[in-house]
Amino acid sequence: MLQTGREARADGHLDVLGSIPPAYRKAVLEQCKRRVLARGELIWSQGEPSQYVAFLVSGKVMSWFQARNGKTGTTGFWCAGDLLGAADVGTVGIRQQTVRCLEECVIYTLPFERFDDLVRRFPELGLAIIRALSVRLRWVAQLAITLETQPAFERICTVLLALAERFGADSDEGVLINLKPTNEDLAAIAGVTRQFTNATLRDLRQRGLLITRRRNIILTDRAAIERLAYRR
Repeated sequence: MLQTGREARADGHLDVLGSIPPAYRKAVLEQCKRRVLARGELIWSQGEPSQYVAFLVSGKVMSWFQARNGKTGTTGFWCAGDLLGAADVGTVGIRQQTVRCLEECVIYTLPFERFDDLVRRFPELGLAIIRALSVRLRWVAQLAITLETQPAFERICTVLLALAERFGADSDEGVLINLKPTNEDLAAIAGVTRQFTNATLRDLRQRGLLITRRRNIILTDRAAIERLAYRR
């Protein structure tokens, strides 16, 4: 269920629809098309025509980019409240990334022309989108700078901490990353090989700092991983 009055969190997330008045939100949703997508289903693919934005109401998705040489890189993980496709609003062309559902998702799609009209009618919506993009951009920029200036081992630790901050849930054993990323996903974000990622996770397990179980990752000592990530 959408909520109202949600403030921006430090993890790069602000619920766009949930942060505007209920009457405006209802008016926006009336202009949208509701879609339910299964786990693994693509919302759109890189190279497709870009024609609409999508409000993610429930579920989690990931986005990635494939370079001309065939290599792919994970570009983001998204959860309920996020606006998908905002990077395509200012240009008329093709999708720059592929977006796939990590679990069953409900989205509301809004064509670009209706999006523009609604922003003019409801300035609160435009302000919420600007705030959401600002929060997201700041989070991504901080993560990118950190990853660019850190050695490979510390980058893996930083990625784990960022995912825990965004998708973390308290459990009896520690902080559960409620996302189930693959080692390939972690490697792509950190800019290292899958083999190095495997070795780093094994090292952290042996130190007793995390547990991996059926693709679930639990940080059992988050403070210790932070010390490893930002050691001098």
